[in-house]
Amino acid sequence: MIRAVPRVFIKPTVTDLRKGLNGLYAIVTNAYQADILRGDTFVFINRRRTLLKTLRWDGTGFLMTIKILAKGRFADLFRLEEDGLVSVSQRGLSFLLSGAPLYSVFRHK
Repeated sequence: MIRAVPRVFIKPTVTDLRKGLNGLYAIVTNAYQADILRGDTFVFINRRRTLLKTLRWDGTGFLMTIKILAKGRFADLFRLEEDGLVSVSQRGLSFLLSGAPLYSVFRHK
């Protein structure tokens, strides 16, 4: 069942983004035992922090988006050294996608 208010989870460690839908799905379900079919969004970032992929279930199929920054880098979430997923709000995801710095994503918590 899809959640009324989907959550956003970021994997704060490097992900090999040559992986496609099946590889990212495997990370979500195997490494984190998360139920992606609830409609939550999962975010993955490459080592250089210039490429980001999101994966979510929209009720009828998987939706995978890709964002490549023309210049700059995504927030340095790798410094968080988290073992699990980092939960952010939809607003936090918007900040991250815009290329905003890390403190902008977490400042208002």
